[in-house]
Amino acid sequence: MNPLTAEIATAQNSDNKLILIIGGPGSGKSKLIHDYSNETGIPILNLDQIFKDDCSEIITVMNDFIDNYDKEVLLLDNKRVLYAKDSNIDMLTFLKELAKKIIVVATWNGTIADNKLIHIRSKLPANLEYSLKNEQIKFIKC
Repeated sequence: MNPLTAEIATAQNSDNKLILIIGGPGSGKSKLIHDYSNETGIPILNLDQIFKDDCSEIITVMNDFIDNYDKEVLLLDNKRVLYAKDSNIDMLTFLKELAKKIIVVATWNGTIADNKLIHIRSKLPANLEYSLKNEQIKFIKC
């Protein structure tokens, strides 16, 4: 059974509806989310493909999308557009805001260390770091 199934079942009855699949490159994050997608028929949104290099309208577009979305779970992979060097979107805040409306499962290229959630930004000078103090995010480590 896909480990996402149990986490999603728990999230349905929880205020915390954000689930991050965390791991480095090649760790199996995308495979896990794709396996779940294949099992359930829920499509995976590739934000990079949808928004290309411009995420200026992403919050409005995604809120409108969720309002009309007929699934209980939103699957997200490939989110480089959110952490591009010219993006003004705070990626974790964006995901948490979406998760107020729907269960959000997103891949996260990074790790957890010293009570911090770290996102590796390939080809950019600095990784993103978020304190996990007072956070209630669910994690699946790959």
